[in-house]
Amino acid sequence: MNRKTFLSLLSMLALFLLPSAAFAKGKAESFVQERQTELVKLMKAGDNKEKIHAVFDQILDYDTLAKKSLGSSTWKKRSDAEREEFRGLLKDLVRQAYEKNLRKTLNYQVSFEGEDKSGSKYLVKTVAKSKTDKREEPLSIDYVVATERGSLKIIDIVTEGSSLTRGYRSQFKRILKKKGWDELIRLMKKKRDAS
Repeated sequence: MNRKTFLSLLSMLALFLLPSAAFAKGKAESFVQERQTELVKLMKAGDNKEKIHAVFDQILDYDTLAKKSLGSSTWKKRSDAEREEFRGLLKDLVRQAYEKNLRKTLNYQVSFEGEDKSGSKYLVKTVAKSKTDKREEPLSIDYVVATERGSLKIIDIVTEGSSLTRGYRSQFKRILKKKGWDELIRLMKKKRDAS
């Protein structure tokens, strides 16, 4: 292969490889930003909960959220039926919490501050600043994103350093230790139904 042919091939490879590398750099951030924008529009338009929940279901990995919130050792001890009931209840609670927090930030300017990659996970960083109270401290809300069956999904939300799944796991562990599984399920249903 002569030098000219080699350089031509190298140039073609660069054309194909560089755009994909550039795309991969911000794909998790773009994913979160696009879905957040869609959710905010739905909420501002007063669209029904079904549409909002459909977007939540596209972006949230409820299986991973459930496992992380319960803890892997406790998760493994539960029957398939118990896991499914827990997952369904957690799905409802996470939807409620996510929607509540999004509604709080409707009067905030949210800026996307990039993403960090660690292994197969991304940490998408955002900062929310109040539009009405300039003296209010900005909030940091970070999204842990992973690839699940070929598509990106949020597997944790970290607000001001507090992880959603760690917070749930701490609460659930305390309830399980003092009162057991049935009481945990009862309390989760009570909280879901109160909202």
